[in-house]
Amino acid sequence: MTAPKSRSRKPPLPARDPRGEGRPTQDIAARLGDHILEIALAQFIARGPEGTCMDDVAAAANVSKRTLYARYGSKKGLLVAVMRYGIDDRLKPIAATMTTGCLRERLLRTARKMLDVSLQPETIAFEKLAHWVRDQNVDDIDVKTLLGINPGLCLIQKLLEEAAGPDRAAALDMRFLATFIFDALVTSPRQRILVRKDLPNTAAAKTAYLEQATDFIFKAILTLSQQPECGP
Repeated sequence: MTAPKSRSRKPPLPARDPRGEGRPTQDIAARLGDHILEIALAQFIARGPEGTCMDDVAAAANVSKRTLYARYGSKKGLLVAVMRYGIDDRLKPIAATMTTGCLRERLLRTARKMLDVSLQPETIAFEKLAHWVRDQNVDDIDVKTLLGINPGLCLIQKLLEEAAGPDRAAALDMRFLATFIFDALVTSPRQRILVRKDLPNTAAAKTAYLEQATDFIFKAILTLSQQPECGP
């Protein structure tokens, strides 16, 4: 596997005390955890879990091996933490797009963010790592979630449930509807861009596709809701 270039959005950590004295603040400790996991993720992607050792991760992260074992217990524990970190790191910026606007606007913004994130080299590399974990049957890792690349399905379901209200949401199979919309707005265009290569990976092409697909879904649902139900 080839390591993608790091695009950390986090501020750099202050230099470590060379004497090793004093305990870090709570903020520094939390940022150190993210820093370690970001470095470890890059190492696992570049070398694969079998080719990655705790010594190399510790050296790259500028921490002691004792710190790694104190936090994660073992290399497998570090790998589990890395995979969960990889999911959360991709989910947070998507969730931030869901707060305002009508259902169509929120769905479009959320789907666009999901699609953009799923096309990033870091996400594609993370997906390959998740496939490796699945093939090796590594315990304690929810590979089913990992292989979704982007657990945005739950976010779409949340949008639909909020728009429908509790009574209508309870009467509908919201999970199925969310999966259908996720596939139409994220899985399908991603496949067309990466595999079939008949959809350009440009802002204009993605916007045009998502707007047309969203409008089609809304119009189809409205039309079907106005039709009489078929008899048995």
